[in-house]
Amino acid sequence: MRAIVIRRHGGPEVLEPTDLPRPEPAAGEALVRVAAVSVNAFLDVSNRAGAVPFARYDFPHVLGSEHAGRVEAYGPATDGPVPVGTDVVVRNTVFCGECDMCAAGTAEACRALGIIGVTRPGAYAEYTTVPVANLRALPAGCSPVDATAMAVNGPLGYGQLRSAGLDTTRTVLVQGAGSSSGSMVAIVAAALGRTVIGTARGTERAARLAGLPMYDAVVDSTAPDAVARIVELSGGGGVDVVIDNLAAPELWRIGMEALAPHGRLVTSGAKFGGTVEIDVRALYTLSKRVVGLRSAAAQDHDAFWSLVESAGVRALVDSVFPLEKVADAHRLIESGGNVGRVVLTI
Repeated sequence: MRAIVIRRHGGPEVLEPTDLPRPEPAAGEALVRVAAVSVNAFLDVSNRAGAVPFARYDFPHVLGSEHAGRVEAYGPATDGPVPVGTDVVVRNTVFCGECDMCAAGTAEACRALGIIGVTRPGAYAEYTTVPVANLRALPAGCSPVDATAMAVNGPLGYGQLRSAGLDTTRTVLVQGAGSSSGSMVAIVAAALGRTVIGTARGTERAARLAGLPMYDAVVDSTAPDAVARIVELSGGGGVDVVIDNLAAPELWRIGMEALAPHGRLVTSGAKFGGTVEIDVRALYTLSKRVVGLRSAAAQDHDAFWSLVESAGVRALVDSVFPLEKVADAHRLIESGGNVGRVVLTI
């Protein structure tokens, strides 16, 4: 099969086209003919550079975590959840099923969590083998490009909002409005009828993103009155929820100051290092909360894909490249020029 591998960590030039043997599914696995795979800024781009601390693999390695395709076969003595030939989207996290977290029904916190493309071969290839539990039939009208663009960030966005408390959420602030994860949680929040405010660096980018339908407003995070502007847009009391997957110190400060009393900041990422300051006095005197969420729970996947079917939710896709142009896709993401998802087709 055609594939892209890395034989060492480095820049986009280490992404090397090659031919590999087609994998064979083991018991409990499916063989998937890959149609599309998203390029994840952390799981793919940072992984290629050697900056994912929990990555476990030998070289040569196939990157590519979030993908969609068609079920070609099942492993020995394996009954799959869908018939062979079904178009599917693949959940990218792999659970051990044995630890205390899995036994408690909180597999998203599995102590031996695996990730396709990070702890096992990924989807920059014509075929993958994945656990049958990770398969979900594509909703009607949802293309493989659409599906792979939502495969992780859609359920995660729903999970972040659920963790924050949907019943008590009226206004949501999304840090990094143009990022793939930020734009997706904004789309989910808007589909659920919430008021969504975004932040972006610079007046030009903020104005560009403000034209997207999921945002009620986008604020320039570099402006000296950014906090005051967010509070004003919230109705004067501050936002109920902040979604921050960036962990940039200044954005973190803005988010915490813009939170209303009893507000919740939810984080599932640390793109800019993860070390931030917290005003503990303000945290407890105003009963604010900080919630960390590693990945979406099973209920979040079910709820999100139901929303895709009922409300026609789709991700914001910036651009689509053929697999052979994967290095260009990585360069685009590293430049910060994309707004939304970058997807490869195979």
